[in-house]
Amino acid sequence: MKKVLFAIAALASCMTASAQLWVSGGLNLDNQSYWNDDDTRTSWSLEPAIGYALDDALEVGLSFGIGGSSKGDDKSTNFSIAPFARYTFLSEGDFSMFVQGQLGYTYHKDKDPLGEDKLWSFGVSFCPGIKYALTDQFAIVATFGNLYFDHDDSDWGGAQNGFGLNIDSRLNFGLVYSF
Repeated sequence: MKKVLFAIAALASCMTASAQLWVSGGLNLDNQSYWNDDDTRTSWSLEPAIGYALDDALEVGLSFGIGGSSKGDDKSTNFSIAPFARYTFLSEGDFSMFVQGQLGYTYHKDKDPLGEDKLWSFGVSFCPGIKYALTDQFAIVATFGNLYFDHDDSDWGGAQNGFGLNIDSRLNFGLVYSF
């Protein structure tokens, strides 16, 4: 029994010795004015993430999200959680390219003068990205586009599935701090 416990402790110490913990995240603020009415839409989101580098090529992590928007009397809030895995397939100097796969869950609530609607969504997505190491502790990461499948279900009696490839979607930048 002691040999088994010693082997498990040795394996755990080897895994943590080569691993690296990192944090990242994003903050988005948006204010849009519409030409056909006097209202403006203001939206925001905060998306922190924590990750663990298992080796030079494989990382796992968890991202969280909270956000909201308002336009006149219409208000909405979002909450999301998404575990992910990132595989680095090309590395040259300070640059590396990776593909990231994630499972995501989002809860969305809309409130307007007519009532309140709730929506939940579950999805799987894959996106390519690049990483540039500024120092040993700081790096810049950018992801773009995605291949996705999602399922939405709502209080107002509708469910839908979606599948697609977005190659023209927004470009996401992040700053990573490694411990």
